[in-house]
Amino acid sequence: MTDTTTVVAMPSDRSTNFDWGAVIGGALIATALSFVLFAFGSAAGVASVSPYSWNNPSGMTLTIIGAAYVSVVMIGSFLVGGYFAGRYRRPSGAAASIEERQSRDGAHGLLMWALALLIGVVIAFWSTSGVVSGVSGAAGGAVAGAARSDAVSTALDRMMRAGPADPAAATPGATTPRDSRAEVARVITTNALTRGEISNEDRDYVARLVAAETRLSPEEARKRVDTTIEQAKQAANTARKAAAGIAFLIGALSMFAAGAAYWAAMAGGRERDENVWR
Repeated sequence: MTDTTTVVAMPSDRSTNFDWGAVIGGALIATALSFVLFAFGSAAGVASVSPYSWNNPSGMTLTIIGAAYVSVVMIGSFLVGGYFAGRYRRPSGAAASIEERQSRDGAHGLLMWALALLIGVVIAFWSTSGVVSGVSGAAGGAVAGAARSDAVSTALDRMMRAGPADPAAATPGATTPRDSRAEVARVITTNALTRGEISNEDRDYVARLVAAETRLSPEEARKRVDTTIEQAKQAANTARKAAAGIAFLIGALSMFAAGAAYWAAMAGGRERDENVWR
């Protein structure tokens, strides 16, 4: 009589540590959902403001509403993606404890969050690069880029306005008004905004250009130049603070979204294993 030994291959829990199909699927769902909701929110925001009405919401109101909507969209999208990643990943097997299964489900939620965030960054980078490249090619240089700033452009327009003096007293300049404005924009942008200061020589030169174009006295032109430079600095500083605030908001929301994805993945895994909500 011959003994026969049967070897049965048991499934290894090691192969189910990470179910990349569930992670990728959850990331795609979160990215697509956020894209659709952001598009819907943008359309609703544009529809709520009319250029022909004086009853539009204030800028602060729109900012608060926009920040709240972005928060809801980011956290909600990652909740859905995390739930999908935890609910549809392969089970860990009977050998794994409840705590181990929950830990693995949560890890899938974090992986989904990281992948979806990377996808969003890549999409934003490609979109921004295309827009910046097209605008730069059409505008042609840093001067046009500086002129696109509403605050700086408004200050320059105000500075280059003609004064009440007799036009016959105007000193004819060697450049056209458009060329003078572009040259002034270069001086202010390169020195005052980029380097943080502007020399007296540049101030005097800009004042002479302003006096020639606006028919103001040298003292009034110099005073107007100094005021415009300070306004341009304030506008640039305000833009920097706004950018820092947006970056902080996105970072904080991303951390909250990571926690939401972790919790949702564990909830999805609990639904998968027990088919009950606790």
